[in-house]
Amino acid sequence: MKIKTLLLIAFISASTFAQETQFKFAKEGLTDFIVTTYEGSAKDTYNLVLVWVKENAKKGYVITSSVENDKLTIQGGKENFLCSKAGGTNVCTYATFTIEISFKEGKFKFDAVGLTEKPNNATTIVTHDFNDFSEYYNKDGSLKKYKDDVPAAYESLFNELNKSLVAFMDKKKKADGW
Repeated sequence: MKIKTLLLIAFISASTFAQETQFKFAKEGLTDFIVTTYEGSAKDTYNLVLVWVKENAKKGYVITSSVENDKLTIQGGKENFLCSKAGGTNVCTYATFTIEISFKEGKFKFDAVGLTEKPNNATTIVTHDFNDFSEYYNKDGSLKKYKDDVPAAYESLFNELNKSLVAFMDKKKKADGW
């Protein structure tokens, strides 16, 4: 019995302190942040992210705030974030996202800070609250009609940004002979 109790306590402790490694979309909101293990000093990782932003400038990536070797706030854009059929045509939105990346020895924290959407050929800009996605759900907890692509769009945007960053840093390190 004591062994079972100890195992249960260990499991609860481990799951309580586990850090997310993927963004997840839920009625209650988007995962606050993910932590990615990445070998290297905070300074080196910070500098690699600076180069990644510069390489993606053509996609509209810009640094909006910086604390050297500690934190970067980056804004960028995503064409065709969400698309839907309307009146026989495909209507898509352009998303402008804001992320914050904080650096520590051997890891970095990737935080989805903001997202706005603008339908193509429209002037309306919609700002989303990452802490409450109830607007996409019915009272019974199911996704509203025509909203089934929304969770994947959010998850894909931020998870793919993180994967793109890691792949770029790995490639850059290899090219530089690290």
